[in-house]
Amino acid sequence: MSIRRATWPVLLTGGYVVVWFVAGFLPIVPTDLDISFWPSAQIALSGHPLLVFAPGGSLAYPNANGPLSLVPLTAVGALLRAFGWLESFHLRRAVTFAVFSLFIIGMAREGVAAIERLRGSRLQALPRLIAYGALALGGPIWQSLAGYGHIEQAMEVWLGLLAARLLSRGWALRAGFAVGLMVLARSSAALLCLPLLLTARRQGPAKASGFLSSAAATGVAGLLPFLIADPADVLHSLFMYRGSLQVGTGSIWSLTHGGPLETVGQHFDIVFVFVFAVALNLWLASRPGGFTEQRLFAGLALTASCLALLAKTVWPYYFMEAYVFGTVWAIGRWRADDGLFALLLAPVAISALGLLAEIGSTPGLRPGPVAVEGVAMFILLGAWMLWTAHLLRPTEFRSAEVSHPYNT
Repeated sequence: MSIRRATWPVLLTGGYVVVWFVAGFLPIVPTDLDISFWPSAQIALSGHPLLVFAPGGSLAYPNANGPLSLVPLTAVGALLRAFGWLESFHLRRAVTFAVFSLFIIGMAREGVAAIERLRGSRLQALPRLIAYGALALGGPIWQSLAGYGHIEQAMEVWLGLLAARLLSRGWALRAGFAVGLMVLARSSAALLCLPLLLTARRQGPAKASGFLSSAAATGVAGLLPFLIADPADVLHSLFMYRGSLQVGTGSIWSLTHGGPLETVGQHFDIVFVFVFAVALNLWLASRPGGFTEQRLFAGLALTASCLALLAKTVWPYYFMEAYVFGTVWAIGRWRADDGLFALLLAPVAISALGLLAEIGSTPGLRPGPVAVEGVAMFILLGAWMLWTAHLLRPTEFRSAEVSHPYNT
């Protein structure tokens, strides 16, 4: 019996990886994986690992994420080259999907562990399987990797979940190290540092300082060699290119097309995102109970939503982080007397918003439908955020963190 129980996780993991391998043969047009990530990895394979930002350094839309995901991608490239598959579009994509699906599995595992911490008990077999399914098979997961080729997002969210676990155990330095790697995986993850920092601050100024120091040191150490070797391309890719992008679809800023505010949205939308995220997290921290772990996951979901709410262009994969953190929070806080609506609101609503963003990203849409979709996205996402904030009433915190064994 014990052997059979031990075999099931292996079989499920293997089956999951095979599903992603097969997904690599779907007739999907080239994505950011093919346009941005692989050219960078091929530079590394050619013997210039510190020049990975050069292929898109002069482009309007370069590889705009940190170098961390390029480490396993370059290893995949070396394996493909050894088998003579590197130039095969579908084989290259299939193997990449299979390898990076392991980060989704790691993310789902950390997510289920976080749910169990929030609930204060281990999930039974069927609820545990449902939680794994929600975190590994949700629509935003597929949009992220298969639809848009963002290999770094599952790695980023996994590291964010790991940082949350380390903070729950009082290990702020280690959590900061995980956060530094998280930002090196995906640049926009810098926003997620806000609720994590406030959680560390709740443990005392020394913990917060250690968290910040280790996160900053990790980020600087990871990026500095690339910056020294190729400063122009690194600065353009990670810091400068975004201001050159026009206001796009899926955004409330689409209403400014042709008006004086369009320039504001084009160049300063990230300022609005950051200010709103800071205000939101400070409000959460000021609420009775402070930044408990339940509030941390709500804060992570809401902070991730700020980008989709106020960015000048909203792509479907922008909802991936909000989906995972929101699902962990929703399942972790749920009790039978809350009703199914409270359980399903976060995963279903965010998945639906991801599908709405697919409509907005359809090429060739006229200005009218683009504006309507942008307004609808803003209203619906804002409504979900307000409802989540409403659920964070003081009675929300039912001492879930007191009884479980992680708070030692």
